Amino acid sequence: MRQTITDLAAEARSEYMSRYAEKNEGKIDGVEYSERNEDGFFISTIDIINENGVRAVGKPCGRYITISFSDITVMGSEEFSRLCTLLSKNIRALCKYIAGEAKSLLVCGLGNDRLTADAFGQKAAKNVIVTRHLKEEAEEVFKSAGFFDICAFYPDVSAHTGLDSSRLLAAAVKQAKPDLVIAADALCAMDAERICRTVQLCSAGICPGSGIGNAKGAINAESMGVPVIAIGVPTVIDAATLVCDDSEREAKIGTRGGFFVCPKDIDALTEKLSLLAGFAINRAFHGDFSLEEMMFI
Repeated sequence: MRQTITDLAAEARSEYMSRYAEKNEGKIDGVEYSERNEDGFFISTIDIINENGVRAVGKPCGRYITISFSDITVMGSEEFSRLCTLLSKNIRALCKYIAGEAKSLLVCGLGNDRLTADAFGQKAAKNVIVTRHLKEEAEEVFKSAGFFDICAFYPDVSAHTGLDSSRLLAAAVKQAKPDLVIAADALCAMDAERICRTVQLCSAGICPGSGIGNAKGAINAESMGVPVIAIGVPTVIDAATLVCDDSEREAKIGTRGGFFVCPKDIDALTEKLSLLAGFAINRAFHGDFSLEEMMFI
């Protein structure tokens, strides 16, 4: 079986379907799939509901929402605002799906901000309006402003701390006691067309580094003790996947060169994508702030 190097459930499902669709009459046992166009953007939803689905797609049980869009660096402000609103609606809906009426949130920015292709998670979290300190120090201001209870944490990578980020986050969760965790991280894709043009939300959490063969401790409801939503953007692609056709990849089963490729303008892309994710979280929980307001808070 061909090795699939991707963090995206939509890609893993498509890869499985391309090999087994005819045999299974176009359906995967244990996987429910739907797609739609909304406000000019394509959205797919995958629900992996049992072990058959887990084995087929190679992802844990949960809901995976994928939003696709065009080059964000040339996107106008009106289109960017529509995309931000759409992402915020889906974040909020997924929150209600797994956590009900959550009252507090911890946003975790994963990755390495010294490496541009891996900086999305930390940069996204730093664009979130944190309010836990206001709730604790100026409760009347917090209430009058109508803010949501949000704190943020950036555990950095183990190469810099010597500690696994999942363990550091578990300690932060124990201290902050949020109702929900949102973990943001850069992902790996297998289709170059998806690089920096897709956002994936999922209710199954995330295993940092899994897409590039360097998996760390899982960040999910089981390990954190509270529901976890993962938000990720693919920023890299495996070099072999990019340059080899299907037959060549088939011949290289079990091999991994360890080379990953990102766009030449990854710095600009990461900046815009992190604004998108951070601002969407703000709108999902704090209310309908304008982009201009969020830029200056």
